[in-house]
Amino acid sequence: MESYIEAKLLNKVISRFLSNEEQLLYEKVINIENMISEKALTPEHFIDLIRAESPHKHVAEAFNLSLHELLEVLKEIEIKIEKRTKMIKAEARWLDCTNVVSTAFEKDEHRKYFYTEGL
Repeated sequence: MESYIEAKLLNKVISRFLSNEEQLLYEKVINIENMISEKALTPEHFIDLIRAESPHKHVAEAFNLSLHELLEVLKEIEIKIEKRTKMIKAEARWLDCTNVVSTAFEKDEHRKYFYTEGL
C-alpha cells in the first residue's frame, strides 16, 4: 500500500511542481530506464544495458542538451521532487475513518480507512 501512496504522491509532485519541459524530460528518462530494467536480469545487467543502449545520450540529443547538461537537469529535478515530497509529507494529516466507513460498508477487522488532507 505504501508504494501506491508513494506513486500517487510522486505523480502529484511531478504534475504540479515541475514545468512542462521538466515533466517531459523526467518522464522520458524514467520510462526508458523502466523499459531497460524490465529487460535486465540483474543490477549488473541493467548497468550493461544502459551502457550499451546509452538512452540518456539519446534523450539529451532529443532535448538539444549535452549528456552532462541532461544529467545536471535531472539532478535538479530530483532535488525539486525530493524537497516538495518531504514538505507535503510533513504537512499531510491522516484522519482514521475506519469506524465510520467499516460500519457502513463492511466488517473486515483487518482493513483500515484513512482520509488524507494535504496529499
